[in-house]
Amino acid sequence: MESGNPTENGDSASPQRTNVDKIRRHDLDALRAGAMLLGVCLHAMIAYSGIAWIVIDNQQNHIFKLVIELIHGFRMPLFFLISGFFTAMLACRQGSGSMLKNRAARILIPFVISVVIIIPLDKVVGLFALTANASHPQDPIFKAIQQGDSRQVLHLLEKGPKSLLEEPEKRMRFTPLNYAVLCESEPITKLLLERGANPMASNRNGYNSLYMAALLGREDLLKLLIENGGDPFLATGSSKSAWTAAQQPYDETRTIVFISKGKFPEDMTVLENGRQAVIEYLKRFSMDQYGTPIPPEQTSRPKPIQGLPSWVQWYFDWLSSDQIVVNIAGQKINLLQDASLDHLWFLWFLWWLCVIHYILDCLCRPIGPGATEKTNLIYPGLMVAFVLTCCMQAWMGLDYSTKVLNLPVGPDFSPGLIPKPHVFLYYAVFFFFGSWYFRLGDNDCFLGRHWRLALPIAMLVLFPLVSATKDERLLNILLQSLYTWLMVLGSIGLANRLFQRESKLFRYLADSSYWLYLIHIPPVLCMQWLFLFLPAPALVKFPLVFLITMLILLASYELLVRRTVIGRILNGKKK
Repeated sequence: MESGNPTENGDSASPQRTNVDKIRRHDLDALRAGAMLLGVCLHAMIAYSGIAWIVIDNQQNHIFKLVIELIHGFRMPLFFLISGFFTAMLACRQGSGSMLKNRAARILIPFVISVVIIIPLDKVVGLFALTANASHPQDPIFKAIQQGDSRQVLHLLEKGPKSLLEEPEKRMRFTPLNYAVLCESEPITKLLLERGANPMASNRNGYNSLYMAALLGREDLLKLLIENGGDPFLATGSSKSAWTAAQQPYDETRTIVFISKGKFPEDMTVLENGRQAVIEYLKRFSMDQYGTPIPPEQTSRPKPIQGLPSWVQWYFDWLSSDQIVVNIAGQKINLLQDASLDHLWFLWFLWWLCVIHYILDCLCRPIGPGATEKTNLIYPGLMVAFVLTCCMQAWMGLDYSTKVLNLPVGPDFSPGLIPKPHVFLYYAVFFFFGSWYFRLGDNDCFLGRHWRLALPIAMLVLFPLVSATKDERLLNILLQSLYTWLMVLGSIGLANRLFQRESKLFRYLADSSYWLYLIHIPPVLCMQWLFLFLPAPALVKFPLVFLITMLILLASYELLVRRTVIGRILNGKKK
C-alpha cells in the first residue's frame, strides 16, 4: 500500500484510468523522506552557522551557513512538487472528494493536534534553551560585562586586539557597548565610550546602543551616548531609533529584553516610568535641534522597496505592519509575521493547496495519465513553471519586518497563521506543476534524465553566482529560479536512478519521516543546549547533535508510533 503521509497517495480504490493503479514511484517516496529529513539536518546545523536561531553556539563554521542556504533554495519547492504529484494521483484513484477526506485525515488532523501539543512543547523547550543561551555569554569580554567587572573589561581591551572593542558576540551580534547598555552598566558604558566605541553600531536586529538605552528607560545612559556622538533620531537600516524604542509596545519590550539577555525586565513599572522620562528628554532635545518637540521622520523603507510601484510598496508596508494583530489569551499575535506555526507551516500551506486542488477538480473534471506518456509536453510546461517561479521570486527578500529572518537564497519564511500571499503563490507553482506532471504519465522519469548535468551546474556554478549577484536584483531572480529548478529536477533524476525498486529500509524511513519531522524540534534544541559549553569545534558538535537526535527520534517512532493509533493517523492502515 502507498503510505498515507501528506505527500503520498493513500489507500487504493477504483481507478479512473486503468493504468493508474500500476503507477508506483518509489523514487519520489524516498525523495519525499529525504526532503523531510533534510529539515531535521538543517535545524540541527543552524546553531553552528551564525544564522539567527533559538540556540546559537559560540563555535561556528561558515560552511554550515552556505550548506543551509544551498538546501533551503530547493528543499521545500521539491517537497511541494512531490506533494502535488501524489495529490493528483490520489484524486485520480479515489476521486476528488475522497482525496480531500484523505488529506483532512493525513494533514489537517495531525496539524491541529500538533498545534495543540507539539508547538507548545517546542515553545517550552525553546524557552529553557534560549534562557540558558542568552544568560550565559561565552566570550570573555561579554562575561565580564555581564558580571559588571570593569577591571576585567579594561584588562581584556588592553591585552587583546584593537578590533575587540567593536567585535560582536556570536549570538545576537551585540558589540561590547551594546551589551554594556543592555546590562545597564554605566561604568562599563563610560569605559567603552572613552576608548572610542561606536554608539551607533547595531546588532543583527538593528538595535544600537541608543535604542537599547531608550527601550530600557535609562535616560542617563542615553545622555551619555548622545554626548559621545550618538543620534537618537537616526534610524538604522531596520528603521530602529531611540525615539521608536521609547514608544515600543509593552509586550514587544518584554520579548526583546528576554531574547537579548535571557530574562524579563525585573520591574516593568520602573521601566515604563523611565521611558516616559526618555520621551520628555528626547522632546527637549528635538526642540533644541529642530525647533519642534516631535522629531522629523527619519525612518524609511529599505532601498530595494523604494523604487517599486506604489501598490507593491503598500503590500510590503502591510506585511511589515501590525494591522493583522489579534489578542489570544492575553497575548498579542501578528497573524502574518509571528512564528505561530513554527516548522509546521508547510502542513497549513499543503492543506489549503489540496482544498484549491479539489475546487479546481470540481470545476474541471480531473484527468489521469493516458495510455501513452506525454513527455513531449514536459519542456513547455517547465518553461511556464520557470517563468511563474521568476515572477514569484521577484517578491522574495523584500519583506522588511524583523519578526522573521529570511535567508538570501530561496523563498521567504511564512510561519504565521495567515500565509503570506507571495510565499503561498510561490509554493503553489511547484505544487500544481507536480499535479500536472502526474497527468503526463512520465513513469520513466524523463523529467529528471539530465540530473548528471543539472546537479553540478546548480551547485558549482549557479549557487556561487546567486551569492555573488545579491545587488543585481533582476539577474539574481533569474539565477535563483534557475538554481531551484535545476536542483529539483536533478534530485528527481538522482532519486530515480537510486530508488527504482522498493527498499525495506527506505520504506521504513519514508513512513517514519513524517513523525520524525513533526517532533524533531525539542530533541534538537535539547542536544544543542546540552553541547553548548562543550569545548569542541562546530564540525564535531553538529554531527553529534544530528546523530543523537535521529536515534532518539527513530526510537520514539518504533516504540510510540509505528504500531499505534498515532501511526495509523499519520500513515494510514497497513494492509
